[in-house]
Amino acid sequence: MAIVNATDIVVKIKATAGNPTDTLLHATSASLSISQDLRDSTTKSSGGFQENLAGLRSWEVSGDGFVDFTSSTSNTINTTALIALMLTAQADAVVEVSFGVGATTYDGLAFLTSLSMDAGVEENATYSVSLTGTGAIALQS
Repeated sequence: MAIVNATDIVVKIKATAGNPTDTLLHATSASLSISQDLRDSTTKSSGGFQENLAGLRSWEVSGDGFVDFTSSTSNTINTTALIALMLTAQADAVVEVSFGVGATTYDGLAFLTSLSMDAGVEENATYSVSLTGTGAIALQS
């Protein structure tokens, strides 16, 4: 059994074709959530119990990190670039997103749906970013 060290799991975003896929700079957490909606199929013959059928599936990738407006290293995306992406993205613009470690990743297309920053007194400034998938997410290995 190969237990994965969570520190190794990263979120990567590719905003435009031809550009490199960039890892979130100073990330402190990463999350992938996949959901299955259900359709109610209860009838009078269900004996008083709800019955369901499978419905739509959806997925979301999110990450948190420390705010850095100026630093940039090769293949990373800093807070300034995330803000620019959020403000300049058109309503139908999607990005490629990747969640995983090494060559084992879950990849798909997503909308950048949320970006927030928090800056408390004498605390590290942090950001949170959420991307909501459009279409399927697929395992790459």
